[in-house]
Amino acid sequence: MLLYLSSNENIGIFDFLSKEKGMVIKKLSGDFYLKKFVIHDMRSLSHYSYFAIDLKALKDNENEIIEAITAFKAMYDSRIIIFAEGLKREDEIISRLIEEKIYNVIISKEIQEIKDEILKCLSHIGKTEEDWNLKETHENQYIFNHKNVKIAVAGVSSRVGTTTTAFNMARFLFNIGAKVSYTEANDSGHLKEIADYYEFLKIENYYRYKGVEYYPNKQFPNDVNYQIFDLGSLYKGNIAIFKNCDIKVLCSGSKPYELIETYEAINSVKDVNYNILFTSISNEENFKIRKSFENSKDNIHFLKYSPSLFDEKINEDIYKEIIKDFIA
Repeated sequence: MLLYLSSNENIGIFDFLSKEKGMVIKKLSGDFYLKKFVIHDMRSLSHYSYFAIDLKALKDNENEIIEAITAFKAMYDSRIIIFAEGLKREDEIISRLIEEKIYNVIISKEIQEIKDEILKCLSHIGKTEEDWNLKETHENQYIFNHKNVKIAVAGVSSRVGTTTTAFNMARFLFNIGAKVSYTEANDSGHLKEIADYYEFLKIENYYRYKGVEYYPNKQFPNDVNYQIFDLGSLYKGNIAIFKNCDIKVLCSGSKPYELIETYEAINSVKDVNYNILFTSISNEENFKIRKSFENSKDNIHFLKYSPSLFDEKINEDIYKEIIKDFIA
């Protein structure tokens, strides 16, 4: 038996199961607060083997949906099936569902493909993690043979895009299929403000958002492909950490006084290989900056302006070049 919370738009999507499989389906259509439904109404309906949820029928925000599903899993044994027509693997809600081990998620748009996905969800095993991972591998065509590759991102001074670069690199790495973490390895406290503003999912001692794990207080996990450390401004107290990371990224602006700070930073790390990311201005100015630093032991790149913390695309060619020795 299947219980289906449906929007009016998608009320007939599971009907073929009654005709072809003889399955008993109970439909509840309209607008629902899933969290309230799970707590107050589900107890009398817990005998259903499958609980299908049309995301279009829900009035909850994403955090409330995840909390409600987590509570449901703790209380009941019914298999959860999520109908999320037209969404993609990288969409926030889908990523979070998969992270919570909710693999029976339907995202197809064509009728036959939707039916195929429904039947897969109702099969003996249902959808598994491999169903989603195989799709990622096929799309991304990358192999990650390394574990816990440490990437240090530091600025020659404050407000040169260090945190934006670290966040965008994390998004880029996740987008190509890697498991990645971000660590706030500085004392700014910005991560909590960012997490509150964008409503990151709080999990014990870290946050999760769009597939990336974010750790405050210099904490980090040991089971990822890449660990990104946002060191803030480079100074005597964190130079050793910067030098000891596998990949070293130094962020700088392109203003004259920022270039002076870049020279000073270079002198403090001149015995290691690193990448300098300058803000791109114009071809003429970029050439002048490259000429000024041509004797430095570094790889110079010029970033396109990115106001977003979650833009993995705009500078992806640069990020790919930076990690090329740790990707296949």
